[in-house]
Amino acid sequence: MRSSTPDAESAGSTFTQRKRRDQLVGCMIEVIADLGFARASIREVARRAGVSMGVVTYHFAAKQDLIRAVIADVIASMEEYLTPRLLAAEPERVPERFIGAYISAWAGYFRSHTAQVLALARIFIAFRDESGSPSPAFEARAGEVAAIEAVLRVGQDMGRFGFFDPHVMASVIKIAVDDLLTQFVSDPDLDIEGYAAQLTALFERATGPDQRPGKGAGDAKEA
Repeated sequence: MRSSTPDAESAGSTFTQRKRRDQLVGCMIEVIADLGFARASIREVARRAGVSMGVVTYHFAAKQDLIRAVIADVIASMEEYLTPRLLAAEPERVPERFIGAYISAWAGYFRSHTAQVLALARIFIAFRDESGSPSPAFEARAGEVAAIEAVLRVGQDMGRFGFFDPHVMASVIKIAVDDLLTQFVSDPDLDIEGYAAQLTALFERATGPDQRPGKGAGDAKEA
């Protein structure tokens, strides 16, 4: 019988530890979604995972370490969900598809990852680092607005969009999606798909080609 090599044993141990870590992060997401941030505890995570508190603290020394892992995992799941859906809309070639794709992708994520959304929203409200600030991971908003703005500018340059300030429009689109999240957290029974469809129709009208004679996307800077 061939004995296992040290490398194989190490790889197996690493895989097992990673699976345990993922389980604990998933349990914390469920706990925060079900009970709220203040009542989320290492003890409750251990109970739901069916392990001792020592197993949890072996992977995460303190609650804040587990919270940081939750933030990182949820944000990574957002990127994994959103990126292929936004790229499929071909924003550089067909920028007018982007608004609908962006809003529907976020609505789809909210619906399919409800526990993650609830947990992240409650963490954002309650969790602060040593300086009293929210986690730096939440600072991705500015980059998201810039990405929307870039697509809007491409659409204006191609004549597919009309007369508006792309930075203002990008900011308002982002605010509208953020508000959809706020309403969904408050009311999980919200018709999120219908709401998203209304937002898409609204912003597609607002960004559509300007029909006024002599006016076009290129005139936006003259206003």
